[in-house]
Amino acid sequence: MTFPSDRFCWFEYVSKDSAKAQGFFGELFNWTTKAHGDYTMIAAGDHTIGAYRPTPKGAPEHAHWLAHLQVESAAATLAKITAAGGKQLKSPEAMGEVGTWAVAADPFGAAFALWQPAKAEAAEYRGVAGTFCWNELYTDHPEKSVAFYEAIGNLRDKPMDMGPMGTYHVLESFGKSRAGIMKSPMPGIPQHWMPYVQVANVDQTIAKAKRLGCDVKLAGMDAPGVGRFGVFIDPQGSSLGVLQPA
Repeated sequence: MTFPSDRFCWFEYVSKDSAKAQGFFGELFNWTTKAHGDYTMIAAGDHTIGAYRPTPKGAPEHAHWLAHLQVESAAATLAKITAAGGKQLKSPEAMGEVGTWAVAADPFGAAFALWQPAKAEAAEYRGVAGTFCWNELYTDHPEKSVAFYEAIGNLRDKPMDMGPMGTYHVLESFGKSRAGIMKSPMPGIPQHWMPYVQVANVDQTIAKAKRLGCDVKLAGMDAPGVGRFGVFIDPQGSSLGVLQPA
């Protein structure tokens, strides 16, 4: 049984201090939680959007977001990943009757998870404040990264000329925009996926994040036709974007 795939459908915050993360994001976005052992679900209103997970053995020591790419087959996608120069970090594991997941890295080290659901799930970003609305890859190798992600599934590049900022690569599948790839504005940082949370007011959210101890990297910028966005590093060192849609 297969379902529409090639979308980022789930986001986990991986850290050594889940309690600190829960307090911070709960204050910033009004997220609530529901614990299942050491795995704690994140909810924005009525929408369950992700989870907090303790840092597992072998994972990066620093806090980070792990985005889950929905696929038709985790095993088949892992085979494509390794053939395209990526790396398997965790072999496929069945999560009860819910689905199967695995973890991989692209050729330049950006980690992401694979999610093979056992039943159909909502296929789009929710479009509600407090929920995830985008995922973006910061890379020093945009063209090679685009080629990799196109090779492992149904994602296809739709390049956009952003003037002085260069080319922004929108990854689409089944006619929908799923994620973006861009030349890193901070050269030398490790390649990584950075999710965006939809907010009602970017400037107010960024100001609040700063009061809560964040390192603000972009206080607010307008992207024509997209909206206003900002980027910060949270108190545990993970980057996150916020977007106020146009």
